[in-house]
Amino acid sequence: MHKLKVSKYLQIVPRRKDFAVYHSLYGNLMLVDAEGKAVLESFDGGCSIDKAVKKFGTYDDSVIWSYVHDLRMRDFLVTDGCDEYEPVRNDAARREQRYEKGYLLRVLQLVVANTCNFNCKYCFVDTMYESEEREILQHRSENMMMTFDVAKQAIEGLLGILGKNGGSQLNIEFFGGEPLMNWDLIKRVLETFQNRSSDNVELLYSVTTNGSLITEEMAELFGKYNVTVTVSFDAPGPHGHAVVHREKGSDRVRENLEILKKHGNWVTFNSVISKETIGSYDGKALIDVAREHGIAMVGLILDLDLAFYSKSSQREKVVEELWLTYEYGRLQGVPVVGYWYQIFSQIVGRQPINLLSGYKTCPATGCKVSVEPEGHVFICKCCSGYLGHISQPDAVLSSEKYRQYAMQVYRNAPGCEGCEIEGFCSGVCMGALEKKYHRTDIIEKSSCEVYKGITKRLIENVHSTDVDVHYLAGR
Repeated sequence: MHKLKVSKYLQIVPRRKDFAVYHSLYGNLMLVDAEGKAVLESFDGGCSIDKAVKKFGTYDDSVIWSYVHDLRMRDFLVTDGCDEYEPVRNDAARREQRYEKGYLLRVLQLVVANTCNFNCKYCFVDTMYESEEREILQHRSENMMMTFDVAKQAIEGLLGILGKNGGSQLNIEFFGGEPLMNWDLIKRVLETFQNRSSDNVELLYSVTTNGSLITEEMAELFGKYNVTVTVSFDAPGPHGHAVVHREKGSDRVRENLEILKKHGNWVTFNSVISKETIGSYDGKALIDVAREHGIAMVGLILDLDLAFYSKSSQREKVVEELWLTYEYGRLQGVPVVGYWYQIFSQIVGRQPINLLSGYKTCPATGCKVSVEPEGHVFICKCCSGYLGHISQPDAVLSSEKYRQYAMQVYRNAPGCEGCEIEGFCSGVCMGALEKKYHRTDIIEKSSCEVYKGITKRLIENVHSTDVDVHYLAGR
């Protein structure tokens, strides 16, 4: 018999009454009892199954054989001498060979307006960028409002790429600034392209807005074309007013949420935990408002200013607020998500690992492009690396900058090797790294502590009904 050994990527998290076990590259989280953990640990240093069976003579041989089989299927036990990283390495080689063809692309972000009717203090625009191209474009009058011709060129260009690669779906994000300041363009795009292209590619739409400009016409059209409406709404302060919007039309935003609700729109919140909001942040109030207005989901976004994570007390507070909001949302039937939650979700197995989905938490690793009003292309509105112009999509995909973003999906930086969430975390926003370090392949350890901290908290408290339970005792 071949010897089996415990995977070097195995992670064991003690809980109150049992242990959570998962693979730091492939997830497959399950709960085991002390006896099950003992079976796993019996393979430390390598051991045959027959030898392990003899160690647990109080159980029928078939029970131990079956249990070991489950552990092998999850890659918790591997053949002695095998290269566990080989599947990831092979996938990286395939990606390297094919990324220029655009097979990764599935999200088109249209920055339809580079202006806004609010002036939210946490907004990353004007404080995030470090490239010459961004500095030029951000304040150029010609780059303020997208025309239909540019939007049409971008959509048709990506549809052409999807057609060559057999793609079946394209997500179109209307973004800004405040995108509804260019409502005529959004309306024309929706009415022109609708929900399915001529070559049968499904078109999905979303818009990220501060919510103040919503009208009956917008809500009706969003409903007709199944547009996900994401409203930037920070944790309510006194009397339920949004922190940032308090003097910028909070009452109007809440009235508009009712308009969206009346038309049956799928509405989500984006709320920011940052240095400007954390002092007044109230996750419970946020969930209560979301429930009141029929909000389908709450997304919690963390500050893009890396200085925010420099103090351990601040990091601990962020983890605590994330956890408390998540748990209260679960009790109230309001899902709370974010990149931080996607890490946990993949470990549990509710979302595919990057080998299947193309990215871990951040689609800016090759699966998304962002088009500015003049047609200039970046990987995301948050990032500074210039890719080219949408009129030349092949040049965009063959650019060295696109390659760098696309190939960073496996490890954010060399120091990520061996991390307990290596296979699932995309790290802190690449735009923030570009701003501080002028590069992206580097670890920001302070933010790492937040991601690892909230992941551990979620694993420690995962409900047995939400994950596979493999107890050995009593079998």
